[in-house]
Amino acid sequence: MESEDDSINVSTKSTLEKTEKTEKTYLESDLGLSRLALASDSVTFTRRKAHYVPAKQSKLKNSLLVGVAFLELGNAGDFAANVWNDIPVPHFVVALMAVGGTLALFLSYFAFKDAKLGWCNLVHLREERRDLQRQKTHDLEDGQIIQGLDARLNVSFREIGTESISRVGLDVCMGVGGIIIGIGTFLAIGGANRRVWHASNLMSGYIGNVPLALYALFNGSWSCYVWMKARQHGIAGATALDMDMAAALLKRRIFTVQMYTAMVGVTGIAAGAASLISATMWWGYVILIPVIISSISCNYIWRKKIAYERPLVQQRTLGLSKISLLRELESIIAVQRILKETPSEPLHKLVSDSQSITSVIEFIIMNDLFEDFCVRLLDDTHLSELFGIPNEEITINSELLLTADNSYIPHILKIAQTCVSEVGPIHFQYRQRYLLEILGSYLCVSQAGTSETTTLEKC
Repeated sequence: MESEDDSINVSTKSTLEKTEKTEKTYLESDLGLSRLALASDSVTFTRRKAHYVPAKQSKLKNSLLVGVAFLELGNAGDFAANVWNDIPVPHFVVALMAVGGTLALFLSYFAFKDAKLGWCNLVHLREERRDLQRQKTHDLEDGQIIQGLDARLNVSFREIGTESISRVGLDVCMGVGGIIIGIGTFLAIGGANRRVWHASNLMSGYIGNVPLALYALFNGSWSCYVWMKARQHGIAGATALDMDMAAALLKRRIFTVQMYTAMVGVTGIAAGAASLISATMWWGYVILIPVIISSISCNYIWRKKIAYERPLVQQRTLGLSKISLLRELESIIAVQRILKETPSEPLHKLVSDSQSITSVIEFIIMNDLFEDFCVRLLDDTHLSELFGIPNEEITINSELLLTADNSYIPHILKIAQTCVSEVGPIHFQYRQRYLLEILGSYLCVSQAGTSETTTLEKC
């Protein structure tokens, strides 16, 4: 029986044969070049405590925290305060209030921490978008480059929207709401005081929940937008890719994105409604049970099935084409198969000479693994002399490694093998996800034409 990887290669190659007939303008020497890789051969690190970390974020990170999945659980922390309004407050209810209030305040920490991580992504995405827009104004006469830039800009718009609306904005609302709910729940312990009782009801009831309920409508609208764009990409892919494996991979990703956005939209609206109901009705918390489960599921699906890490554009980009994207997809699938077949020593099959420092470094650079590779080099005590006296800032470039003393080469090659073996599987999975995102957007743009107005309407 033919394996899935083999069928992917065969079907993708058939697509390429059809596409090559209509895209003869591309030079054969360009086809092996990754048009989505940063291919940086220099990284600067700064000392942070006992380790070195990159001085500047160079990629979009899949940094969503697991703790954010449980924010809806913190939202239900006022359960005891809203259900039991007896005076005096029973001892077991006081205990439940203390636990619920603490949980709401504790989970708020993850909301604000995740908002900070999302903001870092957002700042760099906005900077990248400005660079892409500047490039577009300089290349108005080159239709192929414009289509590639439009595809990148459309993906960038969705990335920025997701980070700002579905992450940072939601985190801030949930975090602030959690603090208000937590304080209100603790105040409910002193419910014998009439003024404290009223303040508690307001904070743990409407004040803590209304902002989140309103924001859920906004986030639901964004989820609908992303769902519709995914649908348009699916239509474009079905038209341009026939019924091959490239179309199947794109279709599978689109299905996952649509399922996720539908779940997020419905979960948010249900959570907002349940929060308002639970302020006065105990059965509102019953609705929150499936909401909490759905929220945890959405967090997992995003981190493990949809999100990706990719290099941020820091230089002039190469033009994209259907054939170049399919070639890169074929290359990524081939690398993934090798990583699965030889997980311990993949470089033996990935490069022509795994004992050549030049070949190995070139592979690492061209596949955007240089930063991860350098992190491992700096953490290795055997190579401390290679980088000189420890400073607050260290820059490692390919020239330093290529001209290293022969005594260091075997150890550098060993670290490279370990890096590709450990980081490679998830790294190339991320690249495939981003490539499929770009492919769908590019096909949509190319079918709509290069007109900016049409592009914005269609993609």
